[in-house]
Amino acid sequence: MRIKPSGGAAAVAAAALAVLFIAGGSAAAIHVVSAGFGSPPPPTAQPARVAAPVTATVPGQGGGTAGSGTAAAPAGTPGPSATRPSTATPTPSSALTPSGAVPGASPALAALAASRAADEALPHSPQLLHELAGASGTARAASSAAVNQAAALATVRGIDVASFQHPNGAAISWASVARAGYKFAAVKTTEGNYYINPYAIRDVVSAMSAGLYATLYHFAIPNLTSGAVQAQFAVKSSKYRSGGRALPLMLDIEYDPYVSTDHTNECYGLSTTAMRTWISSFVSTARSLTGQYPVIYTTANWWDTCTGSSTAFGADPMWVAAYGVSSPPMPAGWKAYTFWQYSSGGTVAGVVTTGGTDLSYFNAGQVGLIDPGNQSGKGGAKVGLQVASLDALAKATLTFTASGLPKGLSITAAGHITGTITKGTAGAVKTYRVTVTAKNTAGATASATFNWQVTG
Repeated sequence: MRIKPSGGAAAVAAAALAVLFIAGGSAAAIHVVSAGFGSPPPPTAQPARVAAPVTATVPGQGGGTAGSGTAAAPAGTPGPSATRPSTATPTPSSALTPSGAVPGASPALAALAASRAADEALPHSPQLLHELAGASGTARAASSAAVNQAAALATVRGIDVASFQHPNGAAISWASVARAGYKFAAVKTTEGNYYINPYAIRDVVSAMSAGLYATLYHFAIPNLTSGAVQAQFAVKSSKYRSGGRALPLMLDIEYDPYVSTDHTNECYGLSTTAMRTWISSFVSTARSLTGQYPVIYTTANWWDTCTGSSTAFGADPMWVAAYGVSSPPMPAGWKAYTFWQYSSGGTVAGVVTTGGTDLSYFNAGQVGLIDPGNQSGKGGAKVGLQVASLDALAKATLTFTASGLPKGLSITAAGHITGTITKGTAGAVKTYRVTVTAKNTAGATASATFNWQVTG
């Protein structure tokens, strides 16, 4: 995953990428707003990775200490919005450019995107790859890769991709990825307020169609615009919706890959206080727009250095990156990770790339509840809705409870919402605020809150 710098006005173009996740379904549909977006042109230049791919020693399914799931919300974070964004489709001003610059961007933003085109396409900043490789990372990776493969097969595995995984416009065969046993994917979609990955929509559509759970991720550029502006850009550009096979939106925040041109430092020139404010602004805005805490992707070193070891964001799921170790060091504020990116050197069936592909796995000590998304139905309608969880993919036993369900519906201990919606007054519309909670045998819990609209 990767980040980008800040320093300009927000993009004014309408979104060129619209993703509509069908709530409660086993599949997701994505509506392409721009006809040209379905067959994106290749980047003008294919980037090259910096530093050799490295791999961590991956344990079995335990993978860290299970958290309680009751961490306090980040300071200043509002509760979930009762009304999520409209599903209305925006009209783009033009198709995406080969560089991924947003349609209708100002000349300054277009120039910024063009100057960063090679780096934008990478899933990580060069600095991150250098740090994760370390002095002995390359040798350790070479000796442990075969052993890790056997251990990783016992986990719920995933990959993350960016434009880098599309050399010369090559497509990813997500059906092949699924057949190889991968269950989830992260797709870099946006960066700063100037870039949209031109392959993102195809990747998300195909990954979900192949049966994977997927998240869209935003590469933060904190010295460019505020966290709120970039959260709005990320959500608007992707039209992110919970439900179906959608994992929470992800914020990728790491080393500034543009220090040679923006002349700052690995923390984008921000103080620890300013960085905490930026992250809080992104998290609170993303949560108000999507109804969920976004996942935070980072490393312990960057986080503790650039946020001053902030412990204010423990409610956000952690996707930690650490290679060449048997257990990842945790950023301050988290006792356990939800996802661990343990390798940058994966060879994945269906992914043709000039370098390795990043591999991660889900911590089966966590729940990984999938938000069903907002629901609707008429009085008298029969309902059958299974609430999904990544932990279930790890063969975990979960116990579900729910509050606020429409009259006539109930949830089984296995997470199946069934029944017949009780009829009300003809033509009347009532919205129920439903909260579903799942608990695993390790004691970890997770909850999802969504609206259920009943007519008549």
